[in-house]
Amino acid sequence: MDPNKLFMIVFIGFLVFSLDKNQKKFPAPIILVASGVILAFFPFLSTLNLTKEFIFDWILPALLFISAYQFPLHQLKQKAGLIITLGTLGIFLSAILLGMLLYAVGHLLIGISLAAAMVIAALLIPTDPVTVVSILKKSSDTHHLAEVVEGESLINDGTSVVIFSLFSGYYLNSEPLHFALFTWEFIYTSLGGVLTGLVVGWVVPKGIHFIEYHAYQVWLSLLLAYGSFYAAEGLGVSGVLAVVISGLFLSKELAGNQKEKSLRRDLESFWGTIEPVLLSIIFILIGIESLDFFTTDGLLFALIGFTLSIIVRAVMLVFILKSLPLWRNTYTKSDTLLLTWGGIKGTMSLALLLGITGEAGAQDEGLLSLAFMMIMLSLMIQSVTFYPLKTKLDRTPAS
Repeated sequence: MDPNKLFMIVFIGFLVFSLDKNQKKFPAPIILVASGVILAFFPFLSTLNLTKEFIFDWILPALLFISAYQFPLHQLKQKAGLIITLGTLGIFLSAILLGMLLYAVGHLLIGISLAAAMVIAALLIPTDPVTVVSILKKSSDTHHLAEVVEGESLINDGTSVVIFSLFSGYYLNSEPLHFALFTWEFIYTSLGGVLTGLVVGWVVPKGIHFIEYHAYQVWLSLLLAYGSFYAAEGLGVSGVLAVVISGLFLSKELAGNQKEKSLRRDLESFWGTIEPVLLSIIFILIGIESLDFFTTDGLLFALIGFTLSIIVRAVMLVFILKSLPLWRNTYTKSDTLLLTWGGIKGTMSLALLLGITGEAGAQDEGLLSLAFMMIMLSLMIQSVTFYPLKTKLDRTPAS
């Protein structure tokens, strides 16, 4: 990407994040996307030559590592069962169910193929916790939901990329979709990524204690983030899951060590600076690309797809939360509604969509447009209405 264009994008992101201090009713991602739409009218920025490698190899590893490292481990321990179930089994079943429903409807309306429907479903299953978590944490009554949303997003970021990579591979290569083979590849790729993350994440953080200067320790964390990703990808397994596991291991390594308190501050400062920069790039880029994606063709199907994604998430949550007495007695109907509406599509969905644009041909533009419209409907409608919904439920007796 042209350095001048990249600088302008990062500068605009800086302005948005600096000025948008209250993100409850009008989240920063929407402003960033809108900024990108405006920039798209300037010839200087109309063509960016995005590549899958730029998104998948440079942007995603850092974003996933940040989420994993910053996630409080005590929350993961307390709600590990529910978080892991939602982020693995829940996401897998949601992708299959949503894909089948999209195919059933889309085949009648626009003649969509099963593989294409599965690609769209894979783009709609990741959730973005940023807006939701900040709102839920402001109230003690919903703080436990913030932990679930944050933890689920951390796990499903990894699993959703695996699912998307497999489905998009079938679609782009015009290969027949066999669910038995898909399930095996999903298990193999996921477990391989987890094992790679366990090994790299256990070994590398140990070296931090043998390095004297904090600058070099922070440098090592950067090597850990990308090293775990490239090691797993080189082995033919999930690099994103390896990154998540390695980030959790680094957090664990430093959590109980009082001697490394200043290092934790340095790491939080470094990665806390990197995160909004990368988010700005993702959201502004999707805004710039949006003019190519937006079309009125298939708008009805996009609305139906967006609605189906919410229904499938609600069904998945009810099924899982009602499966065990502990979860059934802990989470109310209002909690389930907030968790359903809080499944906003955002950073990961947009990153995956941007990543596939470099490989997709002209015949795939309709598919990308449909997926884009569904993601944007979620981002705009659910982000803006989540806070009013929570406020209304706060005034309603719990059920």
